[in-house]
Amino acid sequence: MPRLVTYEEASRALPDVERIIRRLRRVRDEALGLRTRLEGLWAALEREEASLETIAAEQRRLDALQEEFAALVDELERHGAILRDLDLGLVDFLSLAGQVQIYLCWRVGEDAIRYWHGLAEGYAGRKPLSALPGRRRH
Repeated sequence: MPRLVTYEEASRALPDVERIIRRLRRVRDEALGLRTRLEGLWAALEREEASLETIAAEQRRLDALQEEFAALVDELERHGAILRDLDLGLVDFLSLAGQVQIYLCWRVGEDAIRYWHGLAEGYAGRKPLSALPGRRRH
């Protein structure tokens, strides 16, 4: 269960959240390339053009990337961020507007958190913070 964060806490976390998302993208891309390379190595092994040692070394690297990816997602969650779409760099932060739980919504490239949506809504339902009942403007 994600933890509740204030607008201020989420805003302070944005530089770290952006750094983590950018690293997640690099790790994902490297892992996808490595997975393709491993498939090719397995095919080459059948033709006796690759060694098990090479495959094992590449598999260890892929395993390490998968562990790093999971650790980065955990780090995001410690900041109160919920990763929604890695390609968009989209995250939500569970917050309160009065007594109602909402998501503060942010994506890489935005200079601040300026949007929110209800728990049952997604990115398409984003509304400006100024439309949030009972919330002061930021």
